[in-house]
Amino acid sequence: MNELGDEAARYLKHQLLSAITRFSRLILLTHVPPFKEACWFEEKISDDDFLPHFTCGVVGDVLIATMRAHPECRLTVLCGHTHGEGEATILPNLTVKTGGAKYGRPRLNELIVVK
Repeated sequence: MNELGDEAARYLKHQLLSAITRFSRLILLTHVPPFKEACWFEEKISDDDFLPHFTCGVVGDVLIATMRAHPECRLTVLCGHTHGEGEATILPNLTVKTGGAKYGRPRLNELIVVK
């Protein structure tokens, strides 16, 4: 799993840096939350025992480093995986929205209007 996370982080860093040169507002979709603060389960943040199963910290590290280096850009991360719902502001220009889910009951979590 660590190798997959490292590979994902390297790929994402390249893609994110490319996007930042063209856009000031970015939306990143990922299944697994990149930060502990975005790992919601039963209306609480997951504890450290389950955290390795619910997050990809190396991707979070890439996001923080990149967004700190580019404060003029804003990144919203949309994720799921934990089935809990919540929102975390990691940096002034980095927000993570974790969509809630229930098995067998798909629903719209939020509508995003792009102009």
